[in-house]
Amino acid sequence: MAIDNTAVVDAVAYEGDKLILQLYDHLEFTNEIEKDHMFLLQDKLNSYIWYVDSEQYKETYPDANLSVFEIQIKFKYNPSDFCISYIQHVNNKLQVANIKVVYEYTGEG
Repeated sequence: MAIDNTAVVDAVAYEGDKLILQLYDHLEFTNEIEKDHMFLLQDKLNSYIWYVDSEQYKETYPDANLSVFEIQIKFKYNPSDFCISYIQHVNNKLQVANIKVVYEYTGEG
């Protein structure tokens, strides 16, 4: 799975009361494609938020008592300043829903 398949959650697991959703982003942040890249990231994050809001995770983990939700973005390339600002903005909005977006640059690209 990858960022360009926006309707699919790439990976899901849980630890204690925390549901962890991973998103894999293999695209670069060059000026030519950054706008399109950010639209893909927004669409992908919306899919993840919908997955949590609609409680789809209960189909896979019916007995888990989950109350904390973390979306982990794994960037192959270093995210742009705009992308980091966007993630901070998203976190401010999602705080009330107990959803947090974290990211890491894997350094592979």
